[in-house]
Amino acid sequence: MAFFDDLGRKLTSVSQTAVQKTKDVADIAKINSEISELERTVNNLYNQIGKLYVTKHAADCENEFSGMIGSLLEAEKKIADRRQKIQDIKGVIRCEKCGAEIPVGAAFCSACGASMPKNAEVPNENMEKCPSCGAMVPKGNRFCIVCGKPMQNETAQQQASGDAADAAPRDTAASEQPDDQQKAAYKICPACGAVNDSDCSFCIECGQKL
Repeated sequence: MAFFDDLGRKLTSVSQTAVQKTKDVADIAKINSEISELERTVNNLYNQIGKLYVTKHAADCENEFSGMIGSLLEAEKKIADRRQKIQDIKGVIRCEKCGAEIPVGAAFCSACGASMPKNAEVPNENMEKCPSCGAMVPKGNRFCIVCGKPMQNETAQQQASGDAADAAPRDTAASEQPDDQQKAAYKICPACGAVNDSDCSFCIECGQKL
């Protein structure tokens, strides 16, 4: 009988030890989680303090900060330059009001309807002027994103049609008009008749809500 009593006490002790270890592991995990959250808070505060310092003292900082701040400002300039290159390649600018990307030459933002500054019409090497309305359109577009008319003039269209016919006969009349898939990609403004991309909420020509 004493044997079984002793065995019972040992089992109880082992069980209590296992329960305590499980509790210890859970407590440690909880504390580690709290530490990680506090470390994130500390790092965010350091970042905010650093940004605030650079904002206020970039021009008159102590010597030990000048190298780091100079590298930071240079990196930010490179980021801005590369983002501008992406916009130039895509043929878009960003709306100053909402940040949406809109075609260069648009008079109004297609996302919020805000009027765009006149200097937004400055051309670049990735843009070409529509022969019908004068809007700047990304090179390679067959139709103007503002007026919807073909980007080539009549003579150029006839020449292109002749060249294409020599290579592979096709219906030249159909090539001068957008097909059903292209039409589905545009919205016609009910106010001014301008052609807008299908995801536009406002007309890029007159600002009318679509």
